[in-house]
Amino acid sequence: MPSPSAGGRRVLLIGWDAADWQVINPLLDGGLMPNLQRLVDGGVIGNLASLSPMLSPMLWASIATGKRADGHGIHGFVEALPDRSGIRPVGTRTRTCKALWNIATQAGLRSVVGAWQASHPAEPISGAMFSNLFAVPPAEATPENWPVTEGAVAPPDLAEQLAELRLHPGEVEGPMLQQLIPRASELDQAHPLVQQRLTFLALRLAEVISIHGAATELLEQEDWDFGAVYYECIDQVGHGFMPYHPPRLPDVPEEDFAFYSEVMTGIYRFHDLMLARLVELAGPETYVMIVSDHGFQSGVQRPRQRVDPAQWHRPQGIIVLHGPGIRRDERVDGATLLDIAPTVLTLLGLPIGDDMEGKVLAHAFEQTPEIVRIPSWEEQAGNAGRLPPGQEEENPAAAQAALQQLIALGYVAPPGEDVLRSIAIAETEAQFNLAGSLLEGGRAADAKRILQEIAAKNPDEPRYWLALAQACLAARMVEDAQPALDALERLGRHTPQTAVLRGIIMWERGDLEACSAAFEEAEQLAPGDPVTQTYLGRLYLRQRRWQDAERAFRRTLEIDPDSAEAHYGLSVALPRQDLVEEGLDHALLAVGLRHEFPEAHFQLGALMSRLGWYERAVQAFEISLRMRPGFVLAHRYLSMIYGRLGQSEPAIQHRAEAARLLATQAPQPAAD
Repeated sequence: MPSPSAGGRRVLLIGWDAADWQVINPLLDGGLMPNLQRLVDGGVIGNLASLSPMLSPMLWASIATGKRADGHGIHGFVEALPDRSGIRPVGTRTRTCKALWNIATQAGLRSVVGAWQASHPAEPISGAMFSNLFAVPPAEATPENWPVTEGAVAPPDLAEQLAELRLHPGEVEGPMLQQLIPRASELDQAHPLVQQRLTFLALRLAEVISIHGAATELLEQEDWDFGAVYYECIDQVGHGFMPYHPPRLPDVPEEDFAFYSEVMTGIYRFHDLMLARLVELAGPETYVMIVSDHGFQSGVQRPRQRVDPAQWHRPQGIIVLHGPGIRRDERVDGATLLDIAPTVLTLLGLPIGDDMEGKVLAHAFEQTPEIVRIPSWEEQAGNAGRLPPGQEEENPAAAQAALQQLIALGYVAPPGEDVLRSIAIAETEAQFNLAGSLLEGGRAADAKRILQEIAAKNPDEPRYWLALAQACLAARMVEDAQPALDALERLGRHTPQTAVLRGIIMWERGDLEACSAAFEEAEQLAPGDPVTQTYLGRLYLRQRRWQDAERAFRRTLEIDPDSAEAHYGLSVALPRQDLVEEGLDHALLAVGLRHEFPEAHFQLGALMSRLGWYERAVQAFEISLRMRPGFVLAHRYLSMIYGRLGQSEPAIQHRAEAARLLATQAPQPAAD
């Protein structure tokens, strides 16, 4: 096994797209993922909060860079070709900042990178890399004639060696499929739909086996300090076969369920088998981190009809971290995708950039790690293994194969004969996705400006008006949201979402009666919808109807146990019924599920102070203020607590800051 090339620290980052604890935990309990179980028992685990929009190229770029979409430049699945003769999948040249492997190269470390999302062409880093197009065969490729795509491997002299390890879909034989579909031999394989499903599964298996073969070869043969290997298979197969996963949904035919119900379990178990080899190659002194970019609906919330594929995604992915100095059999709460890059850099002993938006997951360590900061890695001179500017090599066959894969999965509509229209659609969607990222990142006014332009140019597209209304409300421009809502209603969009929007507008105007009517209309349109139940709960809190609020939030959690908003709501409603400690439990769950939630940290502090846990309450209030510096109530609480602790100076400072903020009439967050 090759040694680290310098410094002795080594990190292996494994990406399992769409892996979800809701599927994994029953498999662990049943002893069906023993290799993952060993990492779980000997390390830390937790939920990993995704970003919006939940589109894989954007999310995996954030994982690798520590930046949101406006910082890394990847805004969707496709972009215009340089000569605007068509569209292509986004790739390395789309990314506008350094990824972890570039930073490692610049710091004198060696990396092995395998099939990372949007990584074509492979970059000339210190080490070895193959791109996400390495294992994607063009339509005309055969097992005997499948040349390596130009630019898929760096350095290029490794291409022939790695090509021998690929598996063509035509080489996937019946016994392989029977591992996932035990009764495959009983299927009517002449039926077009059965053929389509089996071909799809063969494609996915061939691709993941090829990626794993090439990655393990490089990890075994190369000297490396940082490894990053990405497996898309769980997400891809999920879009085809999660509808058949237990429990059976009412609209799934019993015969289909009998044939395909074991596919997803089989895919997860296959990933566990591959994990064993990765961990063996990494060695006991290597930090091994497994992450997913989002989860995947697997229970009652699975969509019942054909929808945008992103609607299958859950906002909670997974994180597992194992290695020397990492806590054992513990949970790490409040982790987000943006925390991965800073944590990996700290594990490698490298500085993190102040322009990275995440944090180091310091509570995963047995001893607080040394965290070194620099303004930005973008400003550091030296070879970072980036592609030289102006070099635009294009392989039409490979790009077309990757594009067809996106079309087959439903992420991209087939481009029509009108090339300019296809480009316009791609560029509009990229701007729409960028606006979604800005909105989630707290830049609602910037998102609003983009969405106003998009909606004006595409007045018949409800998604754009809906997003514009949401951005207006987030920017506290309530009256600007009304025209967007009017446009939705003109388009005949009488949906739970529009009813909820109308309710929020009425709430902001102070008309709680109209707000209640709108939320109740939303509930009638979609009984049991967790979003509607959460808004009803918030309304009941406002009306001091504590028991009604509790019922609404509990209905949300019956459907979506990972709703941070519902746990927060219970942390408010239950203490009002003298259930303080139970409320505290829900406040802890809320901040664990969504760390960037200043109101929940505030509520946690309020409940801890009520229980007399003043030192811990101070920590919660300070976190709330770091996220929302102008939070007057948090300053008031801190003034009171410091006074009780006999610390007069900070008590006076917080009391003065609260008074100053009140004098400025700065908008305050709603603290229920």
